[in-house]
Amino acid sequence: MSSYEKVPGESDCKVDPQTEDVEASPEGRDSWGAKTEYMLALIGYAVGIGNLWRFPYLCHRYGGGSFLIPYIIMLILLGIPLFCLETSLGQLTKKGAPGSFAAMHPAFRGIGFAAMVLDLICSFYYNSIIMWILRYFFSSFTTGSLPWSSCPDDAECCVHSDNSTMYYWYFEALKASNDITVIGGIDWYLFGTLIVAWIVCFLCMCKGVESSGKVVYFTATFPYLLLVVLFFRGVTLPGAKEGVLYYLTPKWEHLADPTVWRTAATQIFYSLGIAFGSVVAYSSYNKKENDCIRDGIVVTLINCGTSIFGGFVIFSLLGYRAHKTNVDFDELKSGPGLAFIAITDAISEMSVGPLWSVLFFFMLFLLGLDSQFGMLESLLTSLKDEVDFLNKIRKEFVSGGICLVLCILAIPMSFQGGLYIVDLLDMWSLSYPLLIVAFFEIIVVSWVYGVERFCSAIKDMIGYAPNIYFKLCWLIVCPLVIVVLILSGIILSIIDGYPLYDKFVGCDNDTLVEQGLPPEANPTWVVKDQYPGVFVVLIVLLNAFSCLMIPGYMIYYLKDKILNITSNRSICSDHDNGEL
Repeated sequence: MSSYEKVPGESDCKVDPQTEDVEASPEGRDSWGAKTEYMLALIGYAVGIGNLWRFPYLCHRYGGGSFLIPYIIMLILLGIPLFCLETSLGQLTKKGAPGSFAAMHPAFRGIGFAAMVLDLICSFYYNSIIMWILRYFFSSFTTGSLPWSSCPDDAECCVHSDNSTMYYWYFEALKASNDITVIGGIDWYLFGTLIVAWIVCFLCMCKGVESSGKVVYFTATFPYLLLVVLFFRGVTLPGAKEGVLYYLTPKWEHLADPTVWRTAATQIFYSLGIAFGSVVAYSSYNKKENDCIRDGIVVTLINCGTSIFGGFVIFSLLGYRAHKTNVDFDELKSGPGLAFIAITDAISEMSVGPLWSVLFFFMLFLLGLDSQFGMLESLLTSLKDEVDFLNKIRKEFVSGGICLVLCILAIPMSFQGGLYIVDLLDMWSLSYPLLIVAFFEIIVVSWVYGVERFCSAIKDMIGYAPNIYFKLCWLIVCPLVIVVLILSGIILSIIDGYPLYDKFVGCDNDTLVEQGLPPEANPTWVVKDQYPGVFVVLIVLLNAFSCLMIPGYMIYYLKDKILNITSNRSICSDHDNGEL
């Protein structure tokens, strides 16, 4: 008997539980032009800038080749199961993140709203990194030497320290202020590259997957061609062998350090772009019978393989840099410090340096662009699913409106203090919210909706159910690992104490004297300093805002549910008493 059929003696009035059909799909929904478009879009989204400027650094810091052991284990226990869950969920529900989680249970729509907030935060600062990349890309078009290959004659500190790439990064590219509270003036060059970055994003995704699905044939494949070219050039350079050996030589004692395992799990998590809703959004445009499990496995393996291969490219160049300049490998830093200082230093020492610089930064630009597509597509899909009137507006106007708003929000990044804003958002605004969103998404699918029910729905789509490996990971392993990551992060934050940021202190004799050093000493370009109180409050608010979307919507849903039940009971009572 259907749960909605009337039982003899029961009132005609029943309360609708307001569940959503997971197979319901808006008519006329876009779809990928070909399976290849979907796969390239997913690969382009997952393989981003971090694969080249974060993973090699982590290998260097946490045991070289031995870091690959926890990295691969965490890929198996965390990366593959979560990624496949999101590909399956999007394809099953045919909706963006809010609608997908609401289909599992209406009270959990807030998980999708939290993912939208994370997309919003990440999108407008991520394109600022692309802004920096374009700054270096355009500066590489020169017939002479690269502009960061030598110090200006009037920069005595730069000449003395013999660190022209560091000088160029802080003084020329960023014109960085010396305090986080000093926003400074606008850099019109950076402002211009910021506008270019957003215009390119808009042109590529103005029609949603219809346009971005075509663009990824180039943006997702050409970086691999450039990476292979740079690999063969890098390994033929003097010192490349030493660099690669430094990258791969295992330091087994690091495996006993819990921090190494936590770092490996975190890198897998962020490298794949889990919990942003992008994988769900992309998969929602698939055909029902598409093998979403196989796709998820393939993309995660390609992503991690790219990270490992990229390490050979980066460390062959760093080995050449060490050979030419005698710079110690231990001075390496992650992120911008690796890409804009260490690698540019190596490239400036190469013959035909401008050519290799153009290729390197064009590759980074394409890698960043594809990841940006994923976050913007997630935001666009969710907005169109949740706000009906947006479906009546041309896609170009909706996409243009999103890009325009985010571009305006990102303008402060082109000011002298923009580096600090990007660093704050990158380091402090996403870590815990992403883990919390991932935890709730695995709970609502595996425990609330039910893992057996979910696997049965997948079987109806693709012809077979996920095996025991996926079921165990979805039910137990993934939630447990995420909880350990959250708790260990909190404990480490307490141990580390007050949050610190990298403060640029300049490069001149006065700065050296202020540091208590003789004027002829090598300068300390960056020091650790405490965040002012207002920025600590901002960090807390950024983390809380996205996370509170989940319990906030639950409260709203339950309140609305209770009101509806009360109203229906009142109507039913009046009906049974003959008052209607």
